[in-house]
Amino acid sequence: GGQFKREVTVDGQSHLLLIREEAGAPDAQFASWADAVIFVFSLESESSFEEVAQLHALLSDLRGTGDVALALVGTQGEPGTRGDPVGMGAGWGTPSSPPDSPDKISSSSPRAVEDARARALCGDMRRCLYYETCATYGLNVDR
Repeated sequence: GGQFKREVTVDGQSHLLLIREEAGAPDAQFASWADAVIFVFSLESESSFEEVAQLHALLSDLRGTGDVALALVGTQGEPGTRGDPVGMGAGWGTPSSPPDSPDKISSSSPRAVEDARARALCGDMRRCLYYETCATYGLNVDR
């Protein structure tokens, strides 16, 4: 995983975000320091969606998620073109992605996870925002 810093302004006040990109299951140390978690899955991969649900359950077991801000992000793109299709953190599908990466749902790369299912999982996670993103078309990339 990578580490990133980004300054953001919220309600006129500047905040420094320290972002750590993780792949795989959370451990106790990660669970203890995280203030927010972004779960990322491929819209074309049922297994990546199921893994996100398992990662959330593990995080809940380690810490509980009542005081952790959560986001669920479904990405359009062929799994593996920009790294692991499942993860926690941020930075997946950023401008550093290869320009020829497929980033669309099509007959050769059909959608496996419907919007309603993703939104239902987000509802089960509580305090969770849901976004779909596509780096090629710029859909929700800056959110």
